[in-house]
Amino acid sequence: MKIKLLILCSIAFSTLCYGQTKRALIFAIGNYPEESGWTTIASLRDDSLIRKALQNQKFQDIQVVRDNGATVNGIKNSLNDLITRSKPGDIVVIHFSSHGEQVEDLTGNKPDGLEESIVAFDAKQPPYGTEPTKEEILKLRKGYFLDNAFGVYVDKLREKLGKNGDVVIFMDLCYAGTGTRGIAKTRGGRPPLVSPGFYTRKHGISNNNQPVLQLGNEKDMASYVVIGAARANESDNETFDDTQHSIGPLSYAVSKVFCSLDSGMTYRSLFARIQSIMNDKLPQQHPVLSGTGQDRRLFGGSFVTQKPYVMIDKISGTEITLKGGKFAGLDVGAKVAVYPSGTSNIKDNKSLGTGTVTKAGLYNAVVHLDSRIALKQAALGWVFVTEQVFKTTPVNVAIANNVGKSVSRGGLSTNFSPNEIIRIQRALRSLPDVKLSMRPDINIARGKDSGVDSIIISSTGMMFDTIVNASKDTTRLKKKIKAYNQYCFLKNMNVYDPEANLEVKLVPVINGEPDTLHASAHDTSFTAGDKFMIWVSNKSRRNLYVNILDIQPNGVINAILPNNGQGIFADDLMIPAGTNFLFKNYIITLYPPYGKEIFKVFASVDKIDLENIATSHGEGKRGSLRPFEMLVQKSYHLRSADGQYIGNDSGSSYNLYFEIKKPQ
Repeated sequence: MKIKLLILCSIAFSTLCYGQTKRALIFAIGNYPEESGWTTIASLRDDSLIRKALQNQKFQDIQVVRDNGATVNGIKNSLNDLITRSKPGDIVVIHFSSHGEQVEDLTGNKPDGLEESIVAFDAKQPPYGTEPTKEEILKLRKGYFLDNAFGVYVDKLREKLGKNGDVVIFMDLCYAGTGTRGIAKTRGGRPPLVSPGFYTRKHGISNNNQPVLQLGNEKDMASYVVIGAARANESDNETFDDTQHSIGPLSYAVSKVFCSLDSGMTYRSLFARIQSIMNDKLPQQHPVLSGTGQDRRLFGGSFVTQKPYVMIDKISGTEITLKGGKFAGLDVGAKVAVYPSGTSNIKDNKSLGTGTVTKAGLYNAVVHLDSRIALKQAALGWVFVTEQVFKTTPVNVAIANNVGKSVSRGGLSTNFSPNEIIRIQRALRSLPDVKLSMRPDINIARGKDSGVDSIIISSTGMMFDTIVNASKDTTRLKKKIKAYNQYCFLKNMNVYDPEANLEVKLVPVINGEPDTLHASAHDTSFTAGDKFMIWVSNKSRRNLYVNILDIQPNGVINAILPNNGQGIFADDLMIPAGTNFLFKNYIITLYPPYGKEIFKVFASVDKIDLENIATSHGEGKRGSLRPFEMLVQKSYHLRSADGQYIGNDSGSSYNLYFEIKKPQ
C-alpha cells in the first residue's frame, strides 16, 4: 500500500454480578450418516477444545449436543432449554461446528434468493447427478436449520437476558456454494439447495461481507456478537491443531485466544486476535464479525485474564518435555518458568523453577531446568515463557515451469531455459538463508507470454510479488526473497502482555469527516482510493506508546505511526491509561497493491520510534534500543542462526488485517 498523508490517542479479574451465570451451548455435528451425502468432519474435536476453553473462563453451565442429538428438532429443543434456564444478566455462548449450506429462500426477503442454514444431523443432499423437483426441495429443507429460524431463538434469548446480558455466537461452518479452496476438508462447499429454474430467475447480488446473523437492536435486549469462520462467498476449510489433528479453524483460534485474554479486552479486540491466528493458518479465508456488542467488554467484563501457558508432557530430572513447540511460541534459547497448574498471572505467584528451551519442534519442546522442581505429576505444572526468542528459518525456494520442449523463434517461452535456471540457482545459493527445495515455501514462476515473472507462496497459491525477467535481474530477485523473509518474520512477531492492551480501529473518512457509524461495522475491506483515520483505545491500567508499521502484501514496509514528515512524532504517541484518541488530522489514502494488508501494532510502556528504522531499512538508529526497536531492526538483517530475545513485560504487538480491493 502506497500511502498519501493529509494533515488537516482496573481490571484483571472482575467479580460476577449477583446471580449472573456463564452458560454455553455447543453443537458439534461431524459424523453425518453416509446416506445424507454430507462428509465427516472433525466437529467433535472442536467440541473438546471449546469446552476446555470455556471451563478455563469459569463457565458453570456447559451443555453439548453432538451428532444425532443435533437434528433440527434437537437443535430447537436445546435452544428452548437454554432460554428456559437463562436468567437476566447471564453471559451465554452458542457455538456451532458443522457443515453450512445455502438453500432457496421462499420468503422473497433475500436479494440473491438464497438463505443460509446450518446442516443438521438429519439433513440430506439430493442424490448425486439428479435435479430435485420443487416438492423434493421442500422436503429436503426440513433437515436444514435456517438462519431466520435461528434468529428467532436468539432474540428470545436476548429478551430473557435483558440489557445487562451478553450473547456470543461462534459459527465454525461456511455458507458458500463455490466449492473448496485447496486440499483441506471443507465445512459446506456444496452447491445451493434450489429448485429447477432457480438460476433462470433474476436475483440480486449478495453482499459477501454481510453479517453472519442479522438480529434486532432493541435497547432492552442483551447485546450480541456473532463471529463466523468465513465470508458468505467462502468455504470454511479445516486446518490442523498443535498435535496435527484436523480441527475447525475458528474453534482452534478461539481456544488459543482464550488462553491469553487481556484486561479490558472487547469483542472487537478478541476478533482481531482470532483473525490473526486464522490468517496464519488459512490466509485466503476471511472470518466475519457482526453484532451490536462489538465494543462491549468481553463477557461483560467478567473474565479471567490468562497469560499463555504450555502443558508439561513428562518430567525427567532436570529435563522436561512440553506439549507445545514453535507453534506455541517456543524456540531454542527461550527462557521459561514453571508454576502450579491453574496459575493465571505469574506476577502474583512464585515459580517452582526456571529453565531454557534446548530443543524445539513444531509441536513439542525440551527444557533444561536450572534445578529440579517439586512436581509429582506433569499435569500439576504449567510452563510460561518469560523471555521469547524470535528466529527465522531458511526459505525453501523452487523454480517452477522448468525446461520446455521447444521455443518458437521470436516468441517468449513459458518455461525457464537451462541457462536461466542456472543463473537463478546461482543467485539463490549466494543468499545465506535460502535453500533450493522440492518442498518450497515460495516458487519462482515464469510469466506466460510476458517478461514479468512471479514469486508465488506455495501454501496458498497467492502471488507475493513480481519481477521483470528474474534470470537477468538477479540482484532485484535477491532483494525480493529477502523481503519475503522479513515479511514472515514481522508477521509472526506477536507478543502478548496482558498489561499492554491497545485496540486500534480504521475509521473511514467521508467528505473529510470520520464515519463513526462505520466504526462498529464488521467489514474489514476497503477499495483503493478510500480514506480513513486511526482510532486508538488504551484499555490498560498504565500509559502506553503506540507505533504502527504497514506491511504490504508484497513485503514493502511503511511507517504509519510515528511520521515525522507529517509532524507526528514518537513523543506524541503516548495514550493515557483508559482513554481513546482519534487522529483527526491524519488522513490515510489507500493505493495498490491489492490484497491483504497488515498494520503491525506495537504497544509499549517505554517510548519507541520505529519510523527511522523502517525508512532507513534498519540502518538509521544506533545506540540504546528498546526490545521492539531491536526486533524490527533485526528484520532487515536476518540470519537464521541468530535469535532476538524479548521479555514478557516489554509490551504487546499484534496484526490488524484489512483488505484493499480493486474499484468496481
